[in-house]
Amino acid sequence: MGTDPNFAFLKAFFGAQVDKLRNARDDRGAISIETMMIVAGLVVVAAIAAAVILTKVNEKAKEIK
Repeated sequence: MGTDPNFAFLKAFFGAQVDKLRNARDDRGAISIETMMIVAGLVVVAAIAAAVILTKVNEKAKEIK
């Protein structure tokens, strides 16, 4: 069973975003509202991607049965 290229892309994309946000601090050293909004958006995108992948897996499982 091979690795899904979509999953590999998402893993690389979110990994890059996490690295970028890890050092995102405002002048007081706290995480800014903008950074928290970006993180929330990434979480939503990840949930959507997981749902799409889960749907594809379930469709394939139904075809196999």
